[in-house]
Amino acid sequence: MTSIEIDMLGELDVRVAGTPVLIPRGKQQLLLAALALRAGRFVSTEGLIDSVWGEDPPDTARTTLRGYIKRLRSALACAGEPVIEAASGGYRLVVGEDGTDLGRFRERRRDAADKEGAAELCALQGALELWRGRPLDGLDRMPWVEQEAEVLDEEYLQTAERIADLLLELGDAERAVVRLRPLVRTHPYRECLWARLLTALHEAGRTADALLKYDQVRRMLADRLGVEPSANLRAVHERLLQEDLRAGACAGARTEPRIDPGHTASQATAPAGPTGPGLDRTPAPDRPRERSAARALPGRERHTDVLDGLVGSGRGRLVVVDGPAGVGKTALVDHWAAQARTEFPGGLLRVDLRGFHVEPPLSAAEALTDLLVQTGAEPADLPTGDRAALGALLRARTAAHRTLVVLDNARDAAQVRPLLPGAAGVAVVTSQNQLRGLVVGDGAARMTVPPLNAREGAEVLRSLVGEAGAAVDTGELAALYELVDLCDGLPLALRIAAEELCRVPGAGVARLVGMLGAERTRLEHLDTGDEATGMRAVLTRAHAHLTPAEAELLRVLAVGGKLEFDVDDVVRLTGRDRGGARAAMRGLVSVNLVAECAPDHYRLGDLQRLAAAGR
Repeated sequence: MTSIEIDMLGELDVRVAGTPVLIPRGKQQLLLAALALRAGRFVSTEGLIDSVWGEDPPDTARTTLRGYIKRLRSALACAGEPVIEAASGGYRLVVGEDGTDLGRFRERRRDAADKEGAAELCALQGALELWRGRPLDGLDRMPWVEQEAEVLDEEYLQTAERIADLLLELGDAERAVVRLRPLVRTHPYRECLWARLLTALHEAGRTADALLKYDQVRRMLADRLGVEPSANLRAVHERLLQEDLRAGACAGARTEPRIDPGHTASQATAPAGPTGPGLDRTPAPDRPRERSAARALPGRERHTDVLDGLVGSGRGRLVVVDGPAGVGKTALVDHWAAQARTEFPGGLLRVDLRGFHVEPPLSAAEALTDLLVQTGAEPADLPTGDRAALGALLRARTAAHRTLVVLDNARDAAQVRPLLPGAAGVAVVTSQNQLRGLVVGDGAARMTVPPLNAREGAEVLRSLVGEAGAAVDTGELAALYELVDLCDGLPLALRIAAEELCRVPGAGVARLVGMLGAERTRLEHLDTGDEATGMRAVLTRAHAHLTPAEAELLRVLAVGGKLEFDVDDVVRLTGRDRGGARAAMRGLVSVNLVAECAPDHYRLGDLQRLAAAGR
C-alpha cells in the first residue's frame, strides 16, 4: 500500500504515512484533485490548465502550473518516493488504486460483484463506509468539479440501491427502510428510490405507511415539477393498494410495543392485613381472561395483551408504561385495568400523581392518603403528613390480597417509590418519563407505548367518528392515512380531529387534512381551548423538566426541521463531539420528547417539532 492517501469522497483530505498534509485551498487543491481523479494516468497540460482556470486562463498559465506542481511535490516529498511525474505534454500522479478513497471504493464494488447474498452485502457496505460526504466538497465550484461530483454521486446511489435490494432479498426490510429514508430526502426526484422505499415498508408490514408515502411523493412531483409519478412507481403503488384493500381497510398490522422486562420480584406470602369495605375480593378465575372484540381499545389490542403477559400469573409486581405526551398511556392502562380487575381480589386503587400536569405534582403524603381512603380507611384515622407511617399502612393493607395499584402520570422514580404496595400488590405506573431508575433499582418491567401507525390510527378515527353516529367514506382511505400522519399517530390528536369531524356539519376528512397541512396553524387547529387537553399545552408540559442546555438543544433540533437524524447531525448543529452529543440527547430521550429508534438514531415527532419551535 502506498504511503500517500488522497481522499475525495467528502472534503479533500491528504495524508502521507498517516500524517495530515495541508494543501492550500483554491487552485492547488483543484490541481491535485484533477490528478487524483485519474491517479496513475497521464493528464495533459491543457487539461490541467482547464481544470485550474477554466475557459479564461492567464497567459502565464503554463509557467504558473509548473510552479503549482513544484509546490505539490514539495508538500508530498515526505513520502520518500516520486509523487508527480512529468512527461511530454502532461503529468501523472504516481499512486496505486489504494492511494485514493475513490480507488478503494471502486475496488470494493468490483470485489462485491463476484459475491452473492450476505457476502455481497458486507462488501458493498464496506465500500460505502469510505464516504464522508458529498465528493470533492470544499473545492472551488468549477463546472468540471460539479460534473465529477454528479458522476460519483451516481456511483454512490447505485451502490446504496443495490444494498437496499440485497436487504430485501435477505428478508431485512426494516434495515432497508432505515437505509432508504435519508436517500429519498436528499434525492426526492429519484423515483426508483421511492419505489424501493414503498416496497421495503410493505415488506416490513407497514403497507399503510407505504401508501401514505406514495401520496406524499405524488403531491411533491405535481407541486414542484407538474408531472405524475413514473409508470414503475404507479405500478408499485397499485400493487400495494390492492394488497392493502384485500387485507382490510382498517384491520391487520399492529405496532409492537417496546418491552424492557427488567427483573421481577417473586411474590412473598404475608399475614392477612386490614381490608376495607367495598373492595372487590372475588377470587381470580383459573382460566385466562377473554377480551371481547366489542370492548377492545382500537389500535392497542397488542399492548393490552403485553400488559396481560407482564402482570398475569403474578410474574410482575411493578410495571412502567411510558411514552410521549398524547400517546394514550392513561387510556391504555385504565382500559386494561377495568378488564383485569377480576384478577385482583384486593381491588383496584388508582391515583393521578400529576407529574406532567397543569397543577403541581401530588406529594407522597397526599397520594398515600388518597390510596388509603380507597381501601376504606377513614381520613380522620390516618397519620396526617407522616409519609413513612402512611406508606407502611398502605403496604400492610395490600399485603394479604392481590391488589392492583395504578399510579398514573408519575413525574420521576422518587415520586413512585413511597407509593408501592405490599407483598401481594401489583403497581402499574404511567409516565412520560422512562423511569429508568425503577427498572434498574426496583426490578420494574417497562413497556414503551409508541404512536399508532397509519392503519391503527385510521381504525381509531373510524371508531370515534362511528361512536358519534357519523361515518367516514371508504373512498377517503388515503386522506384518512394522511390525517393520521398529520396527527403524528397520537391518539389525543386523533380524538381532537375526530371531534372536529363530528362537530362541524359537512366536515370531511379531506377538508381537515387541508387545514392541518399548514404547519404554521396546525397546532391551533388541534387546540381544544382547555390547557389539560390542547395539543400545544400537552406537548410542551415536559419542557419545564428540562435543563437550560436540554431546552436549547430541543429548540435547535426543532428549528433545524429534520424529523429523523443521527448523532452526527447533533454534532453539526451543536458543535459538540459525538460523546457530548449523545449525552445531550439522553435528557430529551428520557422524557420521550425525542425517540431513540436505533443506536445513535433519533426521531422528533412533527407536532413536538412545531411545539418546540414555537417556544
